[in-house]
Amino acid sequence: MTPVQTHTRPPVHRRSGLATITVTIEVPADDPRLARRITAALGALSLSGGRVSVASEGVPAAPEGPTAPPQASAPRPALVIDVPGREVLVRGEPVALTRLEFELLAFLARYPGTVHTRAELLEYVWETPDTGIPGRTVDVHVRRLRSKLGEFDGLVGTVRGVGYRFARSRDVEYRTSPATPAVDRLLSI
Repeated sequence: MTPVQTHTRPPVHRRSGLATITVTIEVPADDPRLARRITAALGALSLSGGRVSVASEGVPAAPEGPTAPPQASAPRPALVIDVPGREVLVRGEPVALTRLEFELLAFLARYPGTVHTRAELLEYVWETPDTGIPGRTVDVHVRRLRSKLGEFDGLVGTVRGVGYRFARSRDVEYRTSPATPAVDRLLSI
């Protein structure tokens, strides 16, 4: 059996939910096939979204075998709405939103493509009936929200005479559960 050592450092990163795992495997120098199998298995693991770096010490270079075509890693969403963490990130940078701006964005993004009237927004975001709040309150908050979203201001669209809708986009990630550490994967070689 080959001695294997693993070390996870640091624990799972708070924002990304990723961990760095260092694995040291001692492979006999006279068994280059085992080293190729391990490298191929790690390459398959990296295709599932992780980054894998393989470094060898004192092992003669093995002839290259057929490899899978390189695939680009899954693109990171440009706009992240993290509901449990009450955080909005634009290209990894946090956006400072007020409580109502965050609630408005989270509500609209929860139902992309659905048009919401001002009365619905007052009821579900402000948690008050339509009466007693000035009619342009929703409009002012939407305008402020758009200015803070920068290049993504177009995601919050106006439906003239009706209300507002959040556009569907592949650049948006809407998180409804807290980031959990990646489940350990069993690697069969």
